Amino acid sequence: MKASLFFLLYFISAALLAAFIAIPLYQTLHTGSFEFESWVTRSALLLLVVGIFPTMKWFQLSNHLIGHNLPIKTFLLKSSKAFLVGLIILGVVIFLLVILDLRLISINEPIGIKLLLKALIAGLVVALIEETLFRGLFFSLSKKWHGVITAVIISSFFYALLHFIKPIDHIDSTSIQWFSGLSVILNAFTAVLSLDITDFLALFSVGVLLAIVRQQTNTLAYCIGLHASWVFLIKISKELSSNNSNADWGFLTGKYDGVIGLLSFGWISIVILIYVIYIIKSRHSAVH
Repeated sequence: MKASLFFLLYFISAALLAAFIAIPLYQTLHTGSFEFESWVTRSALLLLVVGIFPTMKWFQLSNHLIGHNLPIKTFLLKSSKAFLVGLIILGVVIFLLVILDLRLISINEPIGIKLLLKALIAGLVVALIEETLFRGLFFSLSKKWHGVITAVIISSFFYALLHFIKPIDHIDSTSIQWFSGLSVILNAFTAVLSLDITDFLALFSVGVLLAIVRQQTNTLAYCIGLHASWVFLIKISKELSSNNSNADWGFLTGKYDGVIGLLSFGWISIVILIYVIYIIKSRHSAVH
């Protein structure tokens, strides 16, 4: 399929370029704060983002077409509403995790402005980047080439997959060579083979929900608001609680971050079903 091949090539190209770009960056700017693998993966992420602009130009896509199509005031209003809805959606999962002793309350950092701002900024940055890439560029191209349903599936698949492309082995910083970056990339892609299927399904369902929202609203504002709230809430919950690996219901959280897994997959699937029914009924009412 054209879209799948293109996105796979897009991922691989960014990864290969990052493998070589990270070497001089590491040698020049390394201060001991990050391991070499982090320089490679962050370079790849940067290239994925930078690559959006020439790709848009090549395929004649505008900011408006990929979903950045609202005045700032309207964007802030709609994304803020979605943020609140997102807190409710994931809040149900967090609440159940605590009730089932899957997460144990253990406050490592006082709840304050600093913690809230850190989580909020992280949420906004991640949401803006990932939504522009997946529900913006990837969704728009897939829809253009294959139609809406395929666009929902493909953009969600690659969105979920990206979360598992990360190095699992450490590179010795004293023996880094020009091809060390390639070893990191190979190791990162190999990690996909050991992903937990429930984690993947949970992230895939999140992608599906966001893609449906993107299609229904014709803007990224709601997607960014929802996504930002989920990252925000996960960051907060991980600071205020810890994963209980010995819990009887441990299989519900998977292995990714102690939050997503079978439970979140089931709940998000229910939310998707409710939303789809709402869309169908709204269209039926509009016709009559």
